[in-house]
Amino acid sequence: MSTTSGSPIQQQPVYGAPQPARKSAALAIIALVLGVLAFIFSFIPVVNMMAFVLALVALACALISLIRKLGGKAMAIIGLVLAVISFITALVINVVVLAAVGSAAHEASKSIASYSAQANAPHSIQYKITTNGAATVSYWTPSGMSQADVTSAWTKDVTSTGFTATSVTVSSSDMENASSSVSCEISVDGKSVAKNTGTGTAAMATCNATAQ
Repeated sequence: MSTTSGSPIQQQPVYGAPQPARKSAALAIIALVLGVLAFIFSFIPVVNMMAFVLALVALACALISLIRKLGGKAMAIIGLVLAVISFITALVINVVVLAAVGSAAHEASKSIASYSAQANAPHSIQYKITTNGAATVSYWTPSGMSQADVTSAWTKDVTSTGFTATSVTVSSSDMENASSSVSCEISVDGKSVAKNTGTGTAAMATCNATAQ
């Protein structure tokens, strides 16, 4: 019985069906990360200007990923939603902050204008002095400090435009009289704004007032 010898039969490898290429989720991941960052920054005034840029980039990446049907659909959708919310939030907060700053600046400007107008208006200042003996009075005038020697009740009217502060001081000239008594009062535009009294040896009283 004869045998036939020959080369061994080689088994051919069996190949399965070709696997589809895996779609990249890189853009979806970028959209999600930038959307989260934009959402965080959107609540911080001034800093949220960066949220606009982050939100726009996240929006673009998410749309490209969804339109091209790339991987990570859920991440792309979340990134898209966060980008839209962040953009709207940052816009609203900036509008509110700008409105508040504008209102504060307007009120400050009105206050400054009102104070300036009031300070530059003519004011009537009256000094009133009472004493039970000889005394010296030092008082403010637009041209500087002035003095007067008095022995009884004394008044002085001064008109000033644009004054900011005024003062009057009365001091007893009798350094040994323990019963000395002096007092001062300042009235601005008919309204009493400062009073003071001093008694005893070397009695002294000082009154100060500012433009209201």
